[in-house]
Amino acid sequence: MKKSLTFITIFSILLFTAAKIYAFDWPQNNSDDTSIKSYFGQKRGNTISSSLIFSDPEEVKCIEDGRVLILMLEEDDDSVFFPSTLGNSTIIAHDDSLLSVYGNFDKDSLHSNLQGKTKIEAQDVLGQPSNSGWQASVSSLEFQIIDTKNGTAINPKILIPRTKNELPLTLSGITLENKAGTKYELSSRTNFSSGLYRIYQKRNLIASPYKTTVTINGVVVDQISYDLVNQENNKIYVTGKKKYLTSEIYPDNNLQLLGETMLTAGRITLGISVVDFLGKQTQNNYIINVY
Repeated sequence: MKKSLTFITIFSILLFTAAKIYAFDWPQNNSDDTSIKSYFGQKRGNTISSSLIFSDPEEVKCIEDGRVLILMLEEDDDSVFFPSTLGNSTIIAHDDSLLSVYGNFDKDSLHSNLQGKTKIEAQDVLGQPSNSGWQASVSSLEFQIIDTKNGTAINPKILIPRTKNELPLTLSGITLENKAGTKYELSSRTNFSSGLYRIYQKRNLIASPYKTTVTINGVVVDQISYDLVNQENNKIYVTGKKKYLTSEIYPDNNLQLLGETMLTAGRITLGISVVDFLGKQTQNNYIINVY
C-alpha cells in the first residue's frame, strides 16, 4: 500500500489543503462528481451506508496491490459490513488490515478474471458490474473499504484522489426536535422553551456531508463526522459528541441529523453547517429566543 493507515488521522486534519497524498486508486475510470449514485453515510434501508455506489456500469479495477481473500455469491454471506445484497462480489486484502470490497458483479466476468488468483496488482481488472446485488435493475459497482483491526468502514473518499467537484450540499427544511419528540420547523418559529434539542435537515438524496456542525453563538456544540461508520454489538453508528445510531441520524426517509444541543434562556444565534470533501461549506444562522 502506498501510505500507511496511520496517515488517515493526519489526512483528516489536512483534508481541505492542496496536499495530493492518497492511498488508493479509483476502482473505475470515471471519477467526476456524477460518478457516484449514493454516498458513504447515506441512508440505506434501515442502516447507514458503508458503501459508495457508482452510477455507471464501467469495468471495475483493483484499487491497490493485494491478495484475493474471497469470492462471494449473493447468498453466501450475511454480516453487517458485508451484506448478502452485495451479490456476486470479491474482497481484496491489503496492508494495514485494510480490505477493499467490490460488489454487484456479473458472475462470469468476475470469475474469469479472479478464479485461481491469489495475488493481484493495482489496476488489474476485476470484472463488469451487473445486477446481482440489491440493485435489481441497475448494473453499477458497490464499493467499500474496511479496517478489520478497528472494526470500522472507512469512507473511501478519504483514501482515493479528490474529484474536481462534488455534488452540491443543501441546507433546507431545518427542524428542531425536543426531548418529548415534538418537531418544529425553524422557518415558521423563533421562540423555543429551554431544553435539549436535536437539529435535522431535509436529507440530500445522493450526496452526504463529510461533516455537519452545530454552533451556539459561534461556539461548536456538536459535530458529526462521516469519515467512518462504526460497528458495535451488531449496531451501526457514526460519531459526534456521542455515538449516533442509524435511527438517530435518519429518523425517517426525509430527515438527517445535524447534531444536538442544549438551548438555555436568552437570545442566541444558532449556526448549522455542512461541509463536503473539497472543503466547501454551506451555512445558515438563525436568531432564536429561548425562554
